[in-house]
Amino acid sequence: MGEGTNSPVLGVLIACVAASVALVALGFFLRRSGRITSRRGSLIWAIVAIAPLFGAGAVMFGKHSVDMASGKDKSGVDSSPVY
Repeated sequence: MGEGTNSPVLGVLIACVAASVALVALGFFLRRSGRITSRRGSLIWAIVAIAPLFGAGAVMFGKHSVDMASGKDKSGVDSSPVY
């Protein structure tokens, strides 16, 4: 896909988004089949469905923090210069 796209964090991000989408689809199925009947149950399921997105954000923030501390990333620099 291009230079610099080989990132394990990107794989984790895609997996977490896929898990969130799968949980939303499962929630729709459970609601239609009558297994989630209350508003409270729906709210809890919605929170569970978006939880992987917070996990993805935590992984990305952790990787960025480590890269900033080690000097690999610099504040205010978007990308490496191309020659």
